[in-house]
Amino acid sequence: MIDPKTRGNAAGHGDIRVAIVDNDSITLTALAGLLEQRFRAVTVIWTTTDGRESIVKVLDPNTAPDVLLVDMSLSDMSGIRVCREIRRRDGRTRLLGITSFPLNLYTRKASEAGAQGLVGKESMKALFESLGRILSAGVDLPKCGTEFETAEATHRRLRETPPQGVDALSPMELRVLQACTEGKNQERIADELGIASGTVRTHVKRIKAKLHAATLSQAVMLWITMRDE
Repeated sequence: MIDPKTRGNAAGHGDIRVAIVDNDSITLTALAGLLEQRFRAVTVIWTTTDGRESIVKVLDPNTAPDVLLVDMSLSDMSGIRVCREIRRRDGRTRLLGITSFPLNLYTRKASEAGAQGLVGKESMKALFESLGRILSAGVDLPKCGTEFETAEATHRRLRETPPQGVDALSPMELRVLQACTEGKNQERIADELGIASGTVRTHVKRIKAKLHAATLSQAVMLWITMRDE
């Protein structure tokens, strides 16, 4: 994977900064190389297999790309949630969803979550064309009867919509809830996150309130059900 600290030595030397989050590290390496070969103006500044890491990097001005390619099927969270978390907070970086599955499984959700396009991984030609349209026009062509909006328009829409359920959880609350899902007790969570056990209990209380869950077990079940939406 490409670390953002090495971007000055990357193969590409263009002014357009592209990043990729994909579940497959081999795909990441291959796609990064192909993009820089196809688009002389593009430099792939970083790649990652971690959805949460991609969100942090996009929201950091030092590592924010102009375009992020987002795999819809990540291990730690869905690509749809990556798009929504980024778009709610950022209206500049353009998001292009990529998938190995039929487009109709994700098109509507990707558009609603703030993506500017969605394309299949099976055709590099189609992927290059979609990226080219997003770079030049801001959005890709409609797919499966669904149109896409610009980054700015979707940012305004999502920012003005009060977050509910999982979307209302803070980044730390999400980390605590994910740790609970993995069966870790509060003492271990506190140790891993570098916070006090009492702080973990406070986060758990807020999580239950935001998810309208009577118990932590109920909150975990809701999280498992809702995190891929």
